[in-house]
Amino acid sequence: MSERPFMQLYVSDFVGDTLQLSTEQIGAYMLLLMAMWNAGGSLPEDDARLARVARLPLKRWRAISAELLAFFEREGDEIGHKRLTKELRKARLKSEARAAAGARGGAATALKTKAHTQANADVLTRHSPESRNQMEKASAFSAREGRERPGRLKKPPGWTRPKTHGDAANAIIEEIRGYDHGRTAAGNEGAGGNVLLLPAIRPD
Repeated sequence: MSERPFMQLYVSDFVGDTLQLSTEQIGAYMLLLMAMWNAGGSLPEDDARLARVARLPLKRWRAISAELLAFFEREGDEIGHKRLTKELRKARLKSEARAAAGARGGAATALKTKAHTQANADVLTRHSPESRNQMEKASAFSAREGRERPGRLKKPPGWTRPKTHGDAANAIIEEIRGYDHGRTAAGNEGAGGNVLLLPAIRPD
């Protein structure tokens, strides 16, 4: 299919400009214009080729071509048409404008589709079984930590638990037992009694 599927035809102008042409010449003229439109605005100035375009024998073409070629402009070894060139330029600009608009619309649609796809992916991730399990485990762990350690402050590095009175008493008992063990080994029957003399302390 041609890049330019239709050609603008100003009927009144065409009829007015071709009043002096015969029916045969008008047909040949129209065929030349349409071929030139599809070719991008020009045709080679060669009688044999132009005769084939006009669908005429070469001899007949040469007999009627003088009046027809008066409607065209010669540029080097080609012929063109002023009005047709103007219409081609207008069609080309419209086509480029439509292509640019389509590209902008396509880019906007692509961005919208990408954003929609990403949003769907985020929703699926949040609602997937694995994601829900991880979120529930994290929530349960945080709640358990809060119950087990209400208001407990973090201990500074190097911290040790202070000694209590019980710790001091147990240290004394151990010291006395060590002393009594030595006395028992020496045959002293009073060994062990010293622990009972301490107030509020009983041997284990």
